[in-house]
Amino acid sequence: MHKNVSKFLFYYPATMAKGEPIAFLMNEYRRNQWVGKEELADLQLSRLKNILSYAYKNSDFYRKLYDDAGVEPQSVKSLDDLQNIPTISKRDLINSLGEMSVDHGRFFRSSKTTGGSTGQPVKLYKNPMALARERCATARAYEWAGLCIGDPQLRFWGVPHSTAGKAKAFITDLIANRKRVSAFDLTSESLNRYHQEALSFKPGFIYGYVSVIEIFARHILDNQLSPIPSVKSVITTSEILTEKSRQVISEAFGVSVFNEYGCGEVGSIAHECEHGGMHVMSDNVLLEVEKDGSGGGEIIVTDFYNFSTPVIRYRLGDYATLSDKRCNCGRGFPLLESIHGRAYDVLQMPSGSRIHPEAVIYVFEGIQSKTNAFEQFQVVQESLDQVLVRIIPNKNWSHDIHKMLVNDLRRDISSDINYNIDIVDEIYREKSGKLRLVKCEL
Repeated sequence: MHKNVSKFLFYYPATMAKGEPIAFLMNEYRRNQWVGKEELADLQLSRLKNILSYAYKNSDFYRKLYDDAGVEPQSVKSLDDLQNIPTISKRDLINSLGEMSVDHGRFFRSSKTTGGSTGQPVKLYKNPMALARERCATARAYEWAGLCIGDPQLRFWGVPHSTAGKAKAFITDLIANRKRVSAFDLTSESLNRYHQEALSFKPGFIYGYVSVIEIFARHILDNQLSPIPSVKSVITTSEILTEKSRQVISEAFGVSVFNEYGCGEVGSIAHECEHGGMHVMSDNVLLEVEKDGSGGGEIIVTDFYNFSTPVIRYRLGDYATLSDKRCNCGRGFPLLESIHGRAYDVLQMPSGSRIHPEAVIYVFEGIQSKTNAFEQFQVVQESLDQVLVRIIPNKNWSHDIHKMLVNDLRRDISSDINYNIDIVDEIYREKSGKLRLVKCEL
């Protein structure tokens, strides 16, 4: 589909019908990237005060949290005062979603189950304007990669199993002008098929998990497959992009690779520009890095626009280092020097196929969206046919959910594997501080 047909006949009308005025916000987002440091700080402070006051007035959870801490939102006079505001965690979202969320506009809000990359899938709600502003920040960053709304996309992502899920994915992909191929089916035959589909579909860019796109890129190079001439950029997400991975992907497709960092709870957090700077989307989120003595620390983020489930000083469970440098591109947004965490392995199946860890995470997110029955999980492949699943349960956990989890893993991952469920009180991080959510010990 031509990009203008996609943008004006599908994307803009569909998002507007959902209450997301993206077309009318984009110029604001293009302007924001060039504002100076002081103007950006003023903008952030204004939006921070707004979401703090709203949450205190309308959310039972935040009112109690701030009252117990002796904090009054109106006392925040500068961004430095944010340190006096208590943080929240994934456990808060899991256990207090009802009290945290606001009923106003509930018939127009969307639900999202996400956050599985840290082993704690969470559910929350988003109002249409929050979604619109997430999409605007992403679209602006994609312009840095030479792309525009409507450009066709080859997307390495999860493929739903249910009929309803497939129908929803089909409609979403049609509106977004993208072709979805399974990130979880990585045999030589499937990779050859993806290459042929890409040549036919003519994507303007390729998007997906770092490790999966690298596997596809190596397959193209190793088998001397023809290039995909329509591709202008590659955008990687969800995993750490190493220089080695970047080089392989860039060589296979003959274009630059742009990394992005975000999470389902708040959407886009940082994107790479054409000069290599990883810019924080500071007009949508306020990002803090809690110093740990090594120069980096845990990421704490505040979403300025989610009024359905306010997310204020939220600990992501990922770690990063902020840079005090200014990017050569001239944009005013601060830079992330590096992002740590999100370390997990590709699993090896008895059949010889490889399974991307997000396929495993999808299973747990699906269970959590239905049951809200656990606080955290970890998956460890101990041998080709033995997988250990560690679960920190909550009061909703039951024998039936235990059976549901095993059945879903057998259905979506492999029926040739024995899944052992171990109920634990704590899941430990590696010595590096990383949480190895999906581990392969082969």
